[in-house]
Order: sequence, then C-alpha cells, then structure tokens
Amino acid sequence: MMDVVFDFLIWAIIVLSALLAGFWLYLTFERMKEVSRQKKMKWYINEKQHKWYRYFRGEEPFSDELIPKYNYEIEGIEKIFLVYLKNISSDEIQEKIRQFSNQYLIDHYGKMLESRKWSRKMNALYRISDFQLYRLVNQCREMEKKKLTHEERFQLLKIYSMFDSDLFLEKMTTNSMKFSEFEYKKLLTGLGLGTIEQLLNRFDQLPAACQYSMIDTIGLNRNMDSIPFLEAQLEREDAEIRIRSLKALHEIGIIVNLKKYVPFVTSEIWEERLMAAKLLQNVPLKGSLSYLEKLLEDESWFVRSQAARAIGK
Repeated sequence: MMDVVFDFLIWAIIVLSALLAGFWLYLTFERMKEVSRQKKMKWYINEKQHKWYRYFRGEEPFSDELIPKYNYEIEGIEKIFLVYLKNISSDEIQEKIRQFSNQYLIDHYGKMLESRKWSRKMNALYRISDFQLYRLVNQCREMEKKKLTHEERFQLLKIYSMFDSDLFLEKMTTNSMKFSEFEYKKLLTGLGLGTIEQLLNRFDQLPAACQYSMIDTIGLNRNMDSIPFLEAQLEREDAEIRIRSLKALHEIGIIVNLKKYVPFVTSEIWEERLMAAKLLQNVPLKGSLSYLEKLLEDESWFVRSQAARAIGK
C-alpha cells in the first residue's frame, strides 16, 4: 500500500513540475513576443514620426508609405496621433487624423470591438472618440444588444454625443445607468450649443447628478445667455440646485435683477447666504451695502468673512 502511495506522489510531482515548466515556457514566450512587438513599434515611431510631422504641417503630400501593413505599425500610428491630439490644437491636423483613421484603421478597431477581451474593446471605444471614427458608430450601436459594463456604457454615450445627438439625448433622459457627477461633466464638456440647448429643454428629465453637473458646466463656460435659465433654477425646491445655480451665476459675474438674489440674504441655509454675499460683490456698493451689512452679522463665520471681502472690493 505504501509503495502505491509513494508511486502516486512521485507521478503527481512529475506532472506538477511539467505543468509548471510548461506555464513558465508560455509566459517566457509571451514576454518575448511583447518585447519584440514593443521594439518594432518604437522602430516605426522613430522611422516615421518625421514623415507624419511633415504631412501634418503640409510640407509634403500624403504618401502610401504611411498606410500601415502590420499591427505594430498601427500601434505606432496610434501613439503618434495621440501625442498630436493631446498637445497640439489644430483643426487641420484633427481632420487629417479623422480622414486617415476612417479609411485605414476601421478594420483594425472594428475587430477589436468584437474581441472577447474587455481591455481590447475599451481601447477601441477610446480610439473611436479620439480619432472620430464615425464609420464604426453602427457597430457601437450593435454592442447595446449585449450585456455591457459601466465603463462601456459611459464610453458609448460619449461616442453618441459626438456622432448621434438624438440617441445621446434619448440615453441621457432615459438611461437607468447611474453615472457620477464627474462622469457627467466629462460627457457635457465639449457638447455643441444645439445639444446643450436641447438638454436644457429636457432638464427636468435628467438625473439629479446630471442636473448638478450641467449647472456647474454652465458656470465654468461663463455664457451670459444662460443667465435666464440659471435664475429660473433659483425657485427650485432642491436646495442643491439653488446653491449651484447661485455659484454658476457668480462665475458669470453679472447681476441682471438684484431682487432675485435678495431673498437669499436671509435664507435658512448658510451656503445660500454665502453665495449671496459672493454675488453682491458684483453690485455697486450703493445697492448692496445694506444687505452686506446684514450678512456681516451672520452666525456663520464663512458668511461674515465673505461679506467683509465683498465690501472691501
């Protein structure tokens, strides 16, 4: 009996050792492939980046030499394109990248969208928005038929905001997926004026986090045309909307109708009184002094301090 057990243990050790050796060989082989791929990609960048530079600058015409034949060349092109998009603001370069990508990179990123690997699909979704691959939008819509992760839904929504405003508006007002305020701000930044106007018309249909983010974004954009909309939000029951609207109006820095802000001087919410003090510094002292003097006696140190700064200014 002991001999049988001993033989079994010996064979188990041999099999386990063989499996470990095979796994080690697999990892080594994969590592060698990755090193080789990275080396080829870096070689491509070193060899072609100057040619891309001259093409983008209009110093020489497009050459068939720039059309990729291998995956490592596509990866090199991707790196080059991202550097230009992130560091140089040029409509002409963006248009050249868009045209090239929609002609020569469609098949590559289309295959990545169909991959079972989540990382490859996400990378394709990022590049669709980066390189404006409008020809893959229909394939993106097909992804909606499958179970998607939170990150995939967010990136698809960003793509729709660029290429399908109707679908974007529908998703924004009916989407059951909850996004954070930070994510909504990323979606709202860069939207066209027409899309923003349609969102404002459907403001009540938006999730609360999106409403807050939209008001914050309006304030950052400092668009005077948004003042009537923001002033209308001051009558909302949601205190958070009122406070953020006051903050956005302060960012714009223009008081059209002082009477709309006077009630906040005596608000029960100290944040509203604070924002009132900030807004009153945009009003000549003759019209604001009596309200600021009242705020100087506020129970909140923050409100008193802000009122004092407003008078000082």
